[in-house]
Amino acid sequence: MTLLVRVAEAGSMTLAAKQLHLTPAAVSAAIQRIEGVLDVRIFERTTRSLHPTDEGLAIIDGCRDVVGRWARVLEEARAQRAEVVGVVHLAAPADTTYEILESVVTALCTEHPKLRVVLKTGDVVQQLHREAIDMAIRYGPLRDSTLSVRKLAELPEILVASPSYLAERGVPETPQSLARHRCLTLHRANAPPVAWQLHRDGTVQAVAVESPLCGDGYLARRWALAGMGIARKSLFDVIDDLEAGRLVRVLPEYTCGDSGIYAVFPSRRFLPTRVRAVDAAITRRFSTRAARCRAWLAAACVTGAP
Repeated sequence: MTLLVRVAEAGSMTLAAKQLHLTPAAVSAAIQRIEGVLDVRIFERTTRSLHPTDEGLAIIDGCRDVVGRWARVLEEARAQRAEVVGVVHLAAPADTTYEILESVVTALCTEHPKLRVVLKTGDVVQQLHREAIDMAIRYGPLRDSTLSVRKLAELPEILVASPSYLAERGVPETPQSLARHRCLTLHRANAPPVAWQLHRDGTVQAVAVESPLCGDGYLARRWALAGMGIARKSLFDVIDDLEAGRLVRVLPEYTCGDSGIYAVFPSRRFLPTRVRAVDAAITRRFSTRAARCRAWLAAACVTGAP
């Protein structure tokens, strides 16, 4: 049953075999045996795709329900020993991983020696079912309504630069003056942005940007710290640098809009104990960090400092 569910969610026998630590030939043979015993074709196969038949969808849905109930039974049994055991596959953007999650999962695995966390780092949005990811951290609007989602924080995206860069190139006074500056952009949807949306007092202004450097969120922050230009970043990601003075806010009267930060799970039905433990640790750290961000914003409003 687990094999059928995994193949259906991965959309590939090869990918499912890798996740289950089996060979593709073994997975293919097992499915053929199941189809033979049930006298039902569960999957339609071509050289390029695999998808369940109508009968297969009903069988897989039933298997998913049974597998989920069995997982709950195992978790309840393990809970009697108060142990956090097993593997959690966690996906998150690069900057969030290196700045926050690395220390969270290190402490958690030290506290629970039988827990193993596999971190999948990068700004590409992963398909949770297909890649067998237990939990993901995502920024911005979410489009997949089949996932279970909980908001961790909502904070503005702001423009930041290093003091050395501003000393060399001057401080932008208006959005239009960004045209004379090096703007560091993020590589999203296979193309860098050509404009930043700046928000102020309910109005939005689009500003064209020239980007000499384009990468993921981690690189954008590193380049800003190195004095290479102005970056657009979530306040959540750069609060440490702002508090330490390594970065300062540019055009402080503007934001690039608010960005939600979410914990995302592949199932609305059941979270194993090991996933709940990781979720709880991340939620605590994110709550503390979000409070620091709100305090920093409040202080900046009072003092008028960038």
